[in-house]
Amino acid sequence: MRSANALSLSPASETKWTVIAGPMKGAVRLMNLPSFAVGRSSECEFVILNDANCSRKHGQVQWSDEGYEVVSLNDSNLVLVNGKPVTRSRLSDSDVVTFGNTEIIFNLTTLPTVGPAGLPSLHAVPSMPASMPPPAYPPSPYARPDHSSAQRPYRPSPGHSAPKSKNKLIIIAVIGGLIIWFFSIDSKKKKEALKLRTEQQITEDIDTANKLKEAADSTRGKKVDLSLTGRQAQENYVRGFRDYRKGQYERALESFQACLALNPTHSLCNLYTRLANRKFGELVQFHIVLGRKYRDQNQFQACRSSFRNVMVMVKDANSASYKEAKANYEACNALLQGRY
Repeated sequence: MRSANALSLSPASETKWTVIAGPMKGAVRLMNLPSFAVGRSSECEFVILNDANCSRKHGQVQWSDEGYEVVSLNDSNLVLVNGKPVTRSRLSDSDVVTFGNTEIIFNLTTLPTVGPAGLPSLHAVPSMPASMPPPAYPPSPYARPDHSSAQRPYRPSPGHSAPKSKNKLIIIAVIGGLIIWFFSIDSKKKKEALKLRTEQQITEDIDTANKLKEAADSTRGKKVDLSLTGRQAQENYVRGFRDYRKGQYERALESFQACLALNPTHSLCNLYTRLANRKFGELVQFHIVLGRKYRDQNQFQACRSSFRNVMVMVKDANSASYKEAKANYEACNALLQGRY
C-alpha cells in the first residue's frame, strides 16, 4: 500500500503544451491523459508535424507518484529538458522540452484540491453578517400630521389696496401696440417674398444649383475612393494583427507595410510595425543565444537547428546576424559530422 502522502496526490486534470520553436510554432495542446507518446507517428497521442529531426516515437510523458516525467524512446535521438539530453527526467512547471527541432513549454494547468489523507477539502461558505440594518417601513397612515411647519395662506393686511384701474389700462395698451407692430412686420416680409423674380435672377440661381451639384458629385467620388483604400488598409492591419498575436512577426510585418502603403497615417499600423520589428529582432537574438548555448554544451544537432532558424528568418545574406548564424551553423555541422 502507498503512503498517505502518495494517496493525497493525483494526476493533473490537464497539462498545457505550448510550442515556441519548430514547424508547429505557436500551437497549443491541452492533454488530459496520465500517459501519452510524443513523435511524428500517427500512433502517438501528441503528433509532431513537419519535423524531420523528431523520431516516429520520440518520447513518453507519464504520471508517477512524484509527478509528471518524460522518458526518451530513442537512444540515438534523446529528449532535451531545458537544453540537456535526458533518458528520464521529472518535469516541473514551465520546463522547456525539445523533441527534434520542436521546443515545447510544459505547464500544469489545474490540480484537484485535496485535504488530509487524500480527502477533498471543503471550501468555507461565506457567512451572513452578524447584524443587518433595520428595514425602512413606510409611515403609518394613522400618524398624526405635523402642522408646525406648514405654510399659512396669505392674507393681505387691511391697509393694502388693489392696483388702480388706470395702471391696468396703460399695460393693456402697451401689449396691444406690440402685437400690432409684430404682425405688420410679418406681413411686409411675406409680400417681399412673393415678388416676381427677373429672368436674370432665375438664370443665376440655375447656374448656382448646377455648380453645387458638380461639387457634390466630385466629393462623393473622392469619398468612395478613400473608403475603398481605407477598407483595404484595415484588412491588411487585421491580417497583420492576427499574425502578430500568433508570433508570426515576419508575416505580420508584411501586412503592416501593405497597410501603410495604402494609408500612411494609419496609427495602429505604425504602432504595430515598430512592435513587430522589435519582436522579430528579439526572436532572432533568442535563437542566436540558444545556438551558442547548445554549441558550448556540445549539443551540435540542436546548435545547428537554432542557427539554421536564424538564417531562414533573416534571409539577408549581407546582414551581420545572417553571417554569424551561417558561420556557427557550418561549425556545428562540421563538429556533428566529426562526432560520427
